[in-house]
Amino acid sequence: MFHQSFSANHQGRDFAIGDLHGMYDLLFEALDKVDFDFAKDRCFSVGDLIDRGARSEQCLGLINEPWFHPVCGNHEDTLRMVARCLASSAITADWILNGGRWHLMVPTEKLHYYADLVDTLPELISVTTPSGKLIALCHAEYPLPYWAPDDIEKDSELRNYMMWSREKVRSGDTSTVSGVDAIICGHTIVESPQQLGNSFYIDTGAFQSNILTLVNLENLQVVT
Repeated sequence: MFHQSFSANHQGRDFAIGDLHGMYDLLFEALDKVDFDFAKDRCFSVGDLIDRGARSEQCLGLINEPWFHPVCGNHEDTLRMVARCLASSAITADWILNGGRWHLMVPTEKLHYYADLVDTLPELISVTTPSGKLIALCHAEYPLPYWAPDDIEKDSELRNYMMWSREKVRSGDTSTVSGVDAIICGHTIVESPQQLGNSFYIDTGAFQSNILTLVNLENLQVVT
């Protein structure tokens, strides 16, 4: 599944979090601060659940939780390439240097299970808010100047861009994506949440700053 769409949550609230990177306990600390209701509220993630922090396997387990909805990040994409021997030795070495060493202690069978779990993740999520806004989430950056999930799904380069690109945020591109109210992204660490056009970058480097950004999707306000 490339794109997963969620209807409005009229029973609770919707939040988005920045890159988690193994900081499992930090997630629950942030949710506790907003009195997150696990039966009614939803938590959407811009991906990169794993690596760098201490609890990658527990963060992967969040995929099975009914209240937690992540997109696939580049670190998850690398995990499945390595697990299925599709990655070069250089890619594997780079992954280890960037926090993927934990996988060396995981049995091959379990690593394959994690790769299958990653396969269930969409690369793009859209959420309709109770007020009718359309909010999208992808890991790195949205690649088109207009909202067209079907066009992206057919183009592997555009899909790859959504998981790996830093072009827009590094160039300070303030252009607006038409047809969608906001796009929430992670991947590139920013000192504080940054808005460029109608794109919002919320990876505040939780694994090193101990700050996991949490955004209310209804009003796009940072709450932690």
